[in-house]
Amino acid sequence: MSRTLSGARRRFLAVNGAVFLLAASLSSTAGELFATRPASTVPLGVALGALQLVVLLLTSWWYDRTLRRHVDPLVDLTRGHADLVHASPPRPGPAETTSRRPHSAQGRRG
Repeated sequence: MSRTLSGARRRFLAVNGAVFLLAASLSSTAGELFATRPASTVPLGVALGALQLVVLLLTSWWYDRTLRRHVDPLVDLTRGHADLVHASPPRPGPAETTSRRPHSAQGRRG
């Protein structure tokens, strides 16, 4: 479980980090490139920002899907096992509680 989780987290951070670093380095070194308008009215900077958002959304979806497929079944299995191991003893029913009362405060003499 830990290996799957850390591998998925590593890939998520690597992809999003690479896209972010690429956009940040391009904006700092080629600022005038971001102002150009290759499409009708959309500047290149806006298009690259939208592309970065799309990459973030896709990798978030992929990360969530990976965890649901590989990690969640293991967590459910572990929780089920923990519930069996740490189950509380059965409680007595209503008939058993009335017949097995300890000494009551009224019956004591003192």
